[in-house]
Amino acid sequence: MFFRSHYTIVTLDDVKASVAGARPLPPRCLLITFDDGFADNLEYALPLLRKHAVFATIFVTSDVIGRQERLWTEDLLWAFTAGRVRPCDLARLHALLLGQGEHDPDDPKLIWDIVRRGPELDDEQVQAAFSGLNIDLHRITWPRQMLTRDGLAHLVASGVSIGAHGKTHTAMTSSSDVATELSRPRAVLNDIVIAQGQSSVDALSVPHGAYTSGIVNQALAAGYALVFTGDPVLSTLKNGFLVSPLIGRLDVDGRRIAPTGDFLPEVLAASLFTASQRQSGVALQFARPARHSRFASMAARCNLL
Repeated sequence: MFFRSHYTIVTLDDVKASVAGARPLPPRCLLITFDDGFADNLEYALPLLRKHAVFATIFVTSDVIGRQERLWTEDLLWAFTAGRVRPCDLARLHALLLGQGEHDPDDPKLIWDIVRRGPELDDEQVQAAFSGLNIDLHRITWPRQMLTRDGLAHLVASGVSIGAHGKTHTAMTSSSDVATELSRPRAVLNDIVIAQGQSSVDALSVPHGAYTSGIVNQALAAGYALVFTGDPVLSTLKNGFLVSPLIGRLDVDGRRIAPTGDFLPEVLAASLFTASQRQSGVALQFARPARHSRFASMAARCNLL
């Protein structure tokens, strides 16, 4: 396996131990993570993880647990990318849902504005807008798209760690209720994972990679020890200990590393080996909660520490 040949694959507990100052991480360590809570993590990813005897963490959006279909915003993105939703209809949909007047249909930011802000909208409002514009997303309901509570329990019992990925999958920088986006998934997921031996859910992946220093501070105050972002940077270690609770990640996208269906290790290597290091003190300053001791994905993400 490529990762095992070049890195020491660590667990989320290893990373938390580094944050707590309990033990350092080894050189060239890597954490594999998945976002959202798709059912294929159980069907396809888990057998591969077992085959290669490696660990992983899955960050789950609590509102989608047990759903047959994906989030409507994900289906809209795929439909628009495939050309099944016209730009003019997307502009009308944006106006109906987000109420900010007329927009240029060719504005590339429209789709991403809906995707990042749409998940917290009322379902009846969303369905009425789609019906009024005669937009059919051809949503997939079989096979099941999202993990169930039983599926999550099985993953934890199989050695996979679970983290939070918001309540609705709304970008927290656009959320009307950040406190609930932080607290609700911890409550829902803790009810599932603690019975399977995971101590608690105290790692957060921010939806869409969107965050501010205030959101990070709020997450830390809410009980999260680590905040994972989509920033494509390496984490900084000092003597094996993380210097920040903010963790960047490198995206491993099959469309990029296996465009023809064949894995290209040289493409993956180029993205991992040339990633930049987060510059301490450059991006944001965080207020850490008091601690007794000191304080790294596939479409996974890779956290190189």
